[in-house]
Amino acid sequence: MSQTTAPGESAPGTFVAPPPPPKTNTLALVGFISSFIIPLAGLIVGILAMRELRAPGCRDTGRGLARWAMIIGAIGTAGQAIFFIIWLTLFFQITGGVRIG
Repeated sequence: MSQTTAPGESAPGTFVAPPPPPKTNTLALVGFISSFIIPLAGLIVGILAMRELRAPGCRDTGRGLARWAMIIGAIGTAGQAIFFIIWLTLFFQITGGVRIG
């Protein structure tokens, strides 16, 4: 009398390694980190990471990182643009505008 095992089960006394856990998407991680340093780069890399994560058959994790890279990157880029506009306005008010010649 022989013992049979069901599909997916291991025979008694044998070890079957569990499947490896899904890895975090590299673009999502890079986008999240760069959104604090160069917000526009974080926004762009976050968008690319989200597109990659939405692709069929992608088993990577990191949608939250990609989403926050886009959010932080967008807020940081808007903040930098507002700062630059205010700085230029104040600069030209103080210097009296641009005089050529």
